[in-house]
Amino acid sequence: MLGPSLCRRIVLLILLAGIAFTTKAQEEKFKALFIYNFTKHVNWPPRPGNFVICIVGNSSVLEEIESIALKKTVGSTPIEITKANSAEELPECHIVYISFNKSALLPQLLQRAKEKNILIITEKSNSCTAGAGINFIAHDGKLVFEISKPNIENCGLKVSSELLKLGYTASK
Repeated sequence: MLGPSLCRRIVLLILLAGIAFTTKAQEEKFKALFIYNFTKHVNWPPRPGNFVICIVGNSSVLEEIESIALKKTVGSTPIEITKANSAEELPECHIVYISFNKSALLPQLLQRAKEKNILIITEKSNSCTAGAGINFIAHDGKLVFEISKPNIENCGLKVSSELLKLGYTASK
């Protein structure tokens, strides 16, 4: 039989695990919302077809951004979500979101981003220093993003001053 003290500890652990899960799920939802809103502040050269967002690696952001894509458009263009696990699998796209577990692919994806006008978004510290355009970070316990105007412009894209004001300027 479990004692009252042990039962309280088990209940506390279960509650804390639930809070951590909810926080992680909310964080992924916020990332997806940020990604969608970035489309309103970055200009891509015209290209036919859907607006394509590719998620590289395993991330819960995939389900969240798919949910948004069912209801929203970029301008009047439908959003298409794809998934890749390597640089070779990467389709033609506008945005590449590199999950933490695939961060090592950033150097391989940078050249393609410059050639094909792709915005690279990451979630690993110092990724903007390594070439990403936007990188999610935690700051004072909140999800925020750092942004590199030069990296975005090196990919042939234009970024609004409003977005630059909202993000932390990535340091070199």
